Amino acid sequence: MKRAALLLPLLLGAASAQEVVIGWSGAATGPTSDAGRFVFEGVTDYCRYVNDEGLLPDGATLRCLINDDAYDNNNTLRNFEAYLDEGMVAFISYSTGATLQLKVNAVEEEMPVISASYHIGVIDPPDNEYNFLPITTYSEQLLALMEYVADNHEGEDPVRIAILSHPSPFGRDPVTDARAAAELLGVEIIDVQEHGEATDYTAMLQRWSSQGVQYVLAQTVESPVAAMLNAAQALGLFDTMTFMGAHYTGGATLTDLAGDAAEGYIWATSYFVRSDEDAPGMALQREIGERYGRSETTIADVNYTTGLMQVAIYAEAARRVLERGDEVTSATMYEALLAMNDDADGAFDPGFAVGPISFSDTDRVGVDALRLLQVQEGEFVAITEPYNSETFAQVHPRD
Repeated sequence: MKRAALLLPLLLGAASAQEVVIGWSGAATGPTSDAGRFVFEGVTDYCRYVNDEGLLPDGATLRCLINDDAYDNNNTLRNFEAYLDEGMVAFISYSTGATLQLKVNAVEEEMPVISASYHIGVIDPPDNEYNFLPITTYSEQLLALMEYVADNHEGEDPVRIAILSHPSPFGRDPVTDARAAAELLGVEIIDVQEHGEATDYTAMLQRWSSQGVQYVLAQTVESPVAAMLNAAQALGLFDTMTFMGAHYTGGATLTDLAGDAAEGYIWATSYFVRSDEDAPGMALQREIGERYGRSETTIADVNYTTGLMQVAIYAEAARRVLERGDEVTSATMYEALLAMNDDADGAFDPGFAVGPISFSDTDRVGVDALRLLQVQEGEFVAITEPYNSETFAQVHPRD
């Protein structure tokens, strides 16, 4: 009875001869839910879309088990175990801590896991065989920003950087790679500050200003960044400090929260955004959001894109398994993911990001390029073409 009370999943899709069951657990409420609630909505809506459009062959349907874990690792583990009893063949995780903790479980159950955490430890050994990232890692995003700073800094003064990070492995672990990159790039990291629940960043910014910090990098979510930007604007620091951040710090929600204080903010991500009107995935995102009654805030949010793409990847893997006449199991889903590249069954491009999804035995990052974007007149627009960080390849080499 306790397990039944805990689960209460959103079940999407009726029973059929071949029913593909995937599970999601994430922070629809609680810490980081300003991002997680949009991922939740994206996962929910693409599951509906798959069935409404009949995207799986032979009358197969997708059943999605969707549960809020409130950013609690224990809840995530309980959801994962409960979903196994429901016949889950693939799992979507959200938080960094829970995804790292579940690596052993994924290996034991031989269960593919796609994560909304882009922590590099998710795909690093040990126990990394069943983990996949849809886009570039936090580490590569931060290092791309640092490269941009090193390449574009003007004046004789040395580059001085401060980092604002989330008080968790999600926030603090990528800083290790940032410190290693600083030595290679000849820049100095003056301070790393983990934020708490407090929303007044005045004293922190004044300290950084007195230390000569010119660049502030953020590895957290939108709301603390918005509070920091508003404080910086009030202090008149935009003439001397440039603010930038990795994936979960940016997007339409940041511009909504920070208003004109977000102007000039630089952001690293692999996803397309609202200003990429010609990207086919953005048109599809709007179509899906409007079909299922989502607000403009949701439709414009990059984390809604995240949820859509995670399910799209699994739906495509299931389609390929069914097309060749096989039963969809965790094993056949895993094989289909590993063959999702141009040397095997072909890469998959759902149109939501700057490149196609391509996985293999040696590559567990789906979209391996990113762009830098900047807020200009209230909208994030690209200021680079898609590329890879050369420094990241030095700091974190792969075979």
